Amino acid sequence: MEFDHGKLFTDRLYKYMRDRNLTLNRVATLSNITASTLNNIVNRGSAPRIDTIYKICDGLDISVRDFFDFPPYNEVEE
Repeated sequence: MEFDHGKLFTDRLYKYMRDRNLTLNRVATLSNITASTLNNIVNRGSAPRIDTIYKICDGLDISVRDFFDFPPYNEVEE
């Protein structure tokens, strides 16, 4: 089964942003990345590098594991 990982990542990021009432610019600042980097990921579908994922999770004060703890990533294949 194929997944649009970019869309899954963006949807999950927006969920955390809504829950915490954060803007993209604020997430970028908290994550110590440029706003243009985050905008490219969200608006252009650019795949984030692993170090960028870690920075975003750090900025949101969550673990990478928690960030990706949702279907389809946490489903067990049988």
